[in-house]
Amino acid sequence: MSGPVRRARRRRLRRRLDRSLIAIPAAYLVGAVVLGAIAPRIDDSRDAPLRLDTDMDTARDILTSTATGMIAFTGLVIASVLVVVQFAAGQYSPRLILWFRRDRLVKHAMGSFLAAFLYALVALRAFERRDEQYAPDLTVTLALVLLIGASVLFLALLQRTMDRLRPRALYAAVSREAVVAIHAVYPRPLGAAGGRAGADDDRSWVVAAPRPVHWSGAPGVVSSFDRELLVQAAAAAGVTIELAVAVGEFVDPGQELVCIHGDGTLDVRLLHAGIEVGEERTIEQDPAFAMRIVVDLAIRALSPAVNDPTTAVQGIDVLEPIVRELAGRDLDASFARSDDGRVRLVWPASDWEDVLDLAFDEIRAYGASSVQICRRMRAALEDLRATSAPSRHTAIDAQLARLDAVVAAVHGDGTPEAALARAADRTGIGHRRAPLAS
Repeated sequence: MSGPVRRARRRRLRRRLDRSLIAIPAAYLVGAVVLGAIAPRIDDSRDAPLRLDTDMDTARDILTSTATGMIAFTGLVIASVLVVVQFAAGQYSPRLILWFRRDRLVKHAMGSFLAAFLYALVALRAFERRDEQYAPDLTVTLALVLLIGASVLFLALLQRTMDRLRPRALYAAVSREAVVAIHAVYPRPLGAAGGRAGADDDRSWVVAAPRPVHWSGAPGVVSSFDRELLVQAAAAAGVTIELAVAVGEFVDPGQELVCIHGDGTLDVRLLHAGIEVGEERTIEQDPAFAMRIVVDLAIRALSPAVNDPTTAVQGIDVLEPIVRELAGRDLDASFARSDDGRVRLVWPASDWEDVLDLAFDEIRAYGASSVQICRRMRAALEDLRATSAPSRHTAIDAQLARLDAVVAAVHGDGTPEAALARAADRTGIGHRRAPLAS
């Protein structure tokens, strides 16, 4: 079992590095120190210089300007990025801050700025031991290359930052991660193996008095679990592990984390190695969190202070394919088997009603007075009904009934506004169409 434990630890280390703003810039700094120390020595040992006709005074001027200019430039860029992050957190959602921390382009850009500054300082120090006949061609060339690289990364960072401020770009990034998470949490399509995959679990593994295991670490949010590690640990002990806390839920020290069904002895350390508790939710195994981000952006756009229903309509544009993807997955198949075919791991997950409630309830409540929102939501629900399995229709019909009730309550039956709000329109207002046949 040591192999899966080591893999789990490596995965956690990769995640910490992925969220760290230190690791990649630190690698740039180390490289800058090494280059700053080696480049002058290579220039000193070359029989023939690069023939750039760079004298010592010119080289000192270039490196001095690089060092002083890049440190000031780095401070300006960092301050600007922090302002953008603060704006994004206030205008959209504070849950987007983690995305800036994880963005590798931001880390590489900061690392290149600092590397050019540090390289110039180290190279200048090496000049003190050279005479005026010394030709620092390679040293100056590397400084210029670092400046060019920093300039290119600055432009890329500027473009990335501007893109991240566009709602469409934010929505698209969330949607991509959500689809990956959906396939991880709900691995089987609806109707696989001749029917509902959830029906394959006869719950014969349940015992009358399961043994609880309580969380002993720091409080936090269950961000993910290692399915392979937990299944192997349960199979080796001859038990079934049932997670008592879903991914995305908060767990306190002393709170029940899992239930052990069976008489076998399970190493608790494997449970703690296989279940990761972090500071906040992530999308990796939590597609509901992706929907939560989109809904937050949409209802913030619907607030009286912002009053931007078009941005909320764009949120429904993204929620619809996410919900459609979930409609095609078996939401009851939240369990995993070992090689012997026995259920070894069970975890709580959202059902179809939960999915629809999360996607539409809050947007409908905050956007009830907006004709755009009512029309776009109706189009989304009708299209979902037309493209989903019959087993999904009851919950969708309930959502349509709630939408009708809200329109009647806000706009009044028989009014022109109510008639307008009851039409389906995928753009909000502008392309009314007849409902699709179910």
